[in-house]
Amino acid sequence: MTGFYSRLREARQDDDQLAACIERVAKQLEDTSTSGDRPGMLLGKIQSGKTRAFVGVIARAFDRGVDIAVVFTKGTKTLSAQTVARLRHDLRDFINDDEVLVFDIMQPPGQLTKSEQRRKLVIVAKKQSQNLDRMLHFFAHDYPDLKDRRVLVVDDEADLASVRFVQKRNQPDVEQGKIAEKMDNLRRLVGKLVFFQVTATPYSLYLQPDGYEESGYVFKPKKPAFTELLPIHSAYVGGDDYFIRRPDPDPRSFLFVPVQREEQDALRRPDQRRIREDNVLDSPNTRGLVRAILTFVLAVCLRRWQQAEANDKKKKYAMVIHNDTQKAAHAWQNQVIGWIFDAASSAAVDEPERLRRYFADAYADLKESIEADQGRLPGVDQAFEMFVNALQGDDMVRETVNSDREVMALLDERAELKLRTPFNIYLGGSILDRGITIPNLIAFYYGRNPRTMQADTVLQHSRMYGSRDRRDLAVTRFYTSRDVYSRLSTINDFENALREAFESGAHEQGVVFLQADARDRVRPCAPNKVLLSNVVAVRPNGLYLPTGFQTRRTTKDLAEADRELRQLIPPDAIDQQQFVDIDRGTARHIIAVIEKTLEFPDDDFEWDAMRGLLDYYSDVRDGGDGKVLLLAETRRALSRSASGDKSGLSIIGGGAIRTLVRDPVRSKPALVLLRQEGMREQGWSGHPFWWPILAAPATAEPCVFATKVATD
Repeated sequence: MTGFYSRLREARQDDDQLAACIERVAKQLEDTSTSGDRPGMLLGKIQSGKTRAFVGVIARAFDRGVDIAVVFTKGTKTLSAQTVARLRHDLRDFINDDEVLVFDIMQPPGQLTKSEQRRKLVIVAKKQSQNLDRMLHFFAHDYPDLKDRRVLVVDDEADLASVRFVQKRNQPDVEQGKIAEKMDNLRRLVGKLVFFQVTATPYSLYLQPDGYEESGYVFKPKKPAFTELLPIHSAYVGGDDYFIRRPDPDPRSFLFVPVQREEQDALRRPDQRRIREDNVLDSPNTRGLVRAILTFVLAVCLRRWQQAEANDKKKKYAMVIHNDTQKAAHAWQNQVIGWIFDAASSAAVDEPERLRRYFADAYADLKESIEADQGRLPGVDQAFEMFVNALQGDDMVRETVNSDREVMALLDERAELKLRTPFNIYLGGSILDRGITIPNLIAFYYGRNPRTMQADTVLQHSRMYGSRDRRDLAVTRFYTSRDVYSRLSTINDFENALREAFESGAHEQGVVFLQADARDRVRPCAPNKVLLSNVVAVRPNGLYLPTGFQTRRTTKDLAEADRELRQLIPPDAIDQQQFVDIDRGTARHIIAVIEKTLEFPDDDFEWDAMRGLLDYYSDVRDGGDGKVLLLAETRRALSRSASGDKSGLSIIGGGAIRTLVRDPVRSKPALVLLRQEGMREQGWSGHPFWWPILAAPATAEPCVFATKVATD
């Protein structure tokens, strides 16, 4: 009989990249000594097929002599049920042939017979005390002979309750300590055990040191025994689609729709002075939500029309509204959403023309992105008729999801949220994060706006990531505030910097984490302590620059700054398309002068990070010579509307300047200064100004700079 994985691969049609990744992981698990202290790791992106991959690893490990796989999941019934369902689905042929037995440790099939004990076992347990106790009892007392078998432990969502789990604010450490201790007890109980972690957010695992030094410059984080990157499959939609600026025309340019923070705050608690039933469609405090809901309805109509035209099966679609975690807030939001639907449905029945302007806005929005995708559209009148009919019908499903019990009732046979009708809207909190799969999600209204964001937590909110039909991207929208979008973009940079470190082999030296203290020195910082709202991730040859700003409107201040900068910048660095060496102190002085000329209405810029990174890259203690490369260009005329590119590439432009800045062998940090004309007709305040861009050395390690650090 052929092996487990070869049969599984044939049934699932795994591609060559995934099969090769699974083979590498299984071989390294066999060849490498792994434990809770030195695990193997599979690093994937959010919703990128990690479960599919570790099921493949289990099957291949069975081929290599492993007898039992123990899968630990996040401590919710929903994710545990989803994991069991997925395992049973993928391994169904082996289960039907009595080769494999899959069960939840809290719901065993009864006393295992001798023949069942001889099968390959896959046991799922939540990372929760009772589940861990039950697992220990299973090996120590129920079936003591099994503890001598070869066991593979798969720690899914490994950064939660892992060996290196970090206490969160207002959360007792005793529970997490117990879980970690019991996982260690299992390792001690089972003699032939290999340990394997799976996550998309490894910051508190891979990058956490064993201890902290009071002195010193940077630390290099301890590595797992090995790390494999899960290949990104062709259907994956992720952060790069949402947060990397694209040249027009590209349907991804339309994904982000800004929402006012005042609106999202008004949705947090009942207040009919700000939101009333009688004007819910026109209130400034519901404008973004109304647009999101009605655009979602029209988007579904247009996609289903396209599918009918192509003789494809018409799909059902989902929208998620995730503004808060509190049930009281969900009750208020549910009431407001009910008002919106009642008002829109009543108008659709009694006065359809009242909806014409809402439809026109949604149609114009979707038309741009569909045409950018070279898609087809029905005529305006036909589309309006479909829109009205949808609102008149009884196909709008709205569910509030804020507990395990409620989620369990909404799952299908694969433990994914079941789409009941063409239009499904889910309102909820954190229960909709990690591991919960929401098919065909094309609208996400996101209002979580903590003072500080934690990368692993926020990334797990990104239910819009995953295997998506790219034709759906043309009608997909992400509604959030500009400042949240900016911070999410930073987190995406953070994730990319980390992944690039693995891809390039730089993780052999470590990703560098730096922190500036009040005395403006650089000190080591534990990555799990970083406040993501104050983090800058810079890759080798990456650019760090302010965006989203306006210049000060006082002519005198800008003129004085311009005169001072002209004195600081060497003449042979201006419009010569060449770098000139300057000392680090002069570079810091230039940045300080420019800092006073720019204002940030929607978001802040971490000037300390720019200074700190210059210090780090040029410091003689780390191989620098104390010098910074400087290049200045004048007569630039970029419009403010085109100034939001955080990558900095379009702002630098093409040609000789980009070639200089992107030189793959440049070993010094570079400061690029672009003097913009700043004319009013371009959206600026009407005065010339200097735009600073820091270019990291091409030969540097990926670097994450924190200007602040979380406290317990």
